[in-house]
Amino acid sequence: MSLIRCVIRSSLMPLTLLILAGCQSMAPKDGGTMATIQDQLKTPPAKTEKASTLPPPAVSAALLPPVNMQLPKPTKRAVVARFDVNVSEVPVRAFLMGLVEGTSYNMVVHPQVEGVLSLSLKQVSIPDVMDILRDVYGYEYQRVRNGFHVLPARLQSRIFQVNYLNMKRSGSSQTRVSSGQVTGSSSSDEGSSDSSSDASAVTSGSEINTTSEADFWAELATALQSIIGTGADRSVVVSPQSGIVVIRAMPNELREVEAFLDSTDEAMHRQVILEAKVIEVELNDGFQAGINWAKMMTVNGNSFSMGQTGSGSTMFKNPGSAGVELLEGGISSPTEASPVSFTSFNAFGGLFGAALNTGSFMAFIELLESQGNVQVLSSPRISTLNNQKAVIKVGSDEFFVTDVSSTTTTGTSTTTTPDITLTPFFSGIALDVTPQIDRYGRVTLHIHPSVSQVTDQQKVIQVGNETQNLPLAKSTVRESDSLVYAQSGQLVVIGGLMQDTRGEEVASTPFLGDLPLVGSLFRHTRQAAKKSELVIVLRPTVVESAETWRTRVSDTASRIQQLDKGFHYGSQPDVFGNLGEKTE
Repeated sequence: MSLIRCVIRSSLMPLTLLILAGCQSMAPKDGGTMATIQDQLKTPPAKTEKASTLPPPAVSAALLPPVNMQLPKPTKRAVVARFDVNVSEVPVRAFLMGLVEGTSYNMVVHPQVEGVLSLSLKQVSIPDVMDILRDVYGYEYQRVRNGFHVLPARLQSRIFQVNYLNMKRSGSSQTRVSSGQVTGSSSSDEGSSDSSSDASAVTSGSEINTTSEADFWAELATALQSIIGTGADRSVVVSPQSGIVVIRAMPNELREVEAFLDSTDEAMHRQVILEAKVIEVELNDGFQAGINWAKMMTVNGNSFSMGQTGSGSTMFKNPGSAGVELLEGGISSPTEASPVSFTSFNAFGGLFGAALNTGSFMAFIELLESQGNVQVLSSPRISTLNNQKAVIKVGSDEFFVTDVSSTTTTGTSTTTTPDITLTPFFSGIALDVTPQIDRYGRVTLHIHPSVSQVTDQQKVIQVGNETQNLPLAKSTVRESDSLVYAQSGQLVVIGGLMQDTRGEEVASTPFLGDLPLVGSLFRHTRQAAKKSELVIVLRPTVVESAETWRTRVSDTASRIQQLDKGFHYGSQPDVFGNLGEKTE
């Protein structure tokens, strides 16, 4: 009996240890990559502390200057002397020498400087007079220490620095709605068994082709040559590799070149951050006709305007009303012809357009959620320079058979070689945008979003007595092509891209519905149709300073902290770890 008790006791001890181990609290799990990113965003840049190198007190006392208890006397500001000038037919050399007489300015006049002057000026300074002589009479001068050097109007060479990439870019986009028709004819010759047939394809429909070319250096050389003209000994040398432009021209022409290059540099380095959201709304039963935009006119103080445009219509600025733009063309608004603020569209095929005065994507998405199930298909973000095309592509390319032919070689033996042509078809989301930014921060955008889905379709073709089963590509595309004019930070909405999907829904009793023969008695099948609308929301933000980039980095850090986190163990994800559950 004692032996049995010992055996039972020894067998229960491991079981007890396992139970106690199961009750033991689990150590916090490592947060992984997400925790590392958040720690890096929260950690400020490390500051290097310099070691204290203070000298001894005796040395500091010896180096310190004696304390002056008297306040310094206020210094007088230099007053620019102004005077009146009234001369007529005075030699320029005598006038310049007399201009600086009795002043602290020095004047050196080149021997070739000649001519006479007639001036009547009120309350001007010596630098003002020199600028007037340069602009009106063409007397070039150089400002030196405490004086001026007056030079004759002759050819000079100057070097300008132009900072731009040595490259040439070209881009194009196409939106096409077409239908095809094939017509054929046949002919045969008498006394011959040969016959021929000709077929011609006729394509009709609508299309928009947009092409952009960016050859900066070639355009720059042409523009500079036009400014200085084709006079004797004038020349333009452009070096794209080094970014240097050398101009030999007259002084007044060089000033025009400098002004042109300054304006060009300021315009071509304007930058914009483009944020887009491609949203698909699966409409509720009460909104099968599409999103009710009239219901969303004003929510929480954030109002927006909208209208329906027909093919070829444009939203343009009304010159009689400041800050208001109206619809031109076929108007079919949900309520009435509503003005569109700060926005213009050039619609292709008739699209819905809106301008939202709030800068928040989430506020707009919450409005859409009241009318259906909202799914964000893509949220691309990219920055680009002025008049430079930016392309975002998210998806995959799959190859499909588009042509099959065979080549037969006859010799000692007959050999047939098949020739198969494969063509890639893209499935996914593509967005190309070209911005033009003016000096006031307003942006004109060419927007071409496209959402495509390609599936494999078996096509049965009867040719004579043979039946051909060909695998073909079936492409479903939703795209638009429009021109938009908006303020920096304003949301631009493009909608009206609707799609119907049909599917089969099966409801059955567990286990019984899967039984053979009698399973249909416990299974219900119905055809379900769903209607969805594609909405593209775009927000351009002009980069005006480094603060814009800091704000975007801060917003990105906030979004990373609010990313989906997943399932966690227990009721304390901050202790037991997580695998991606969303946290509010």
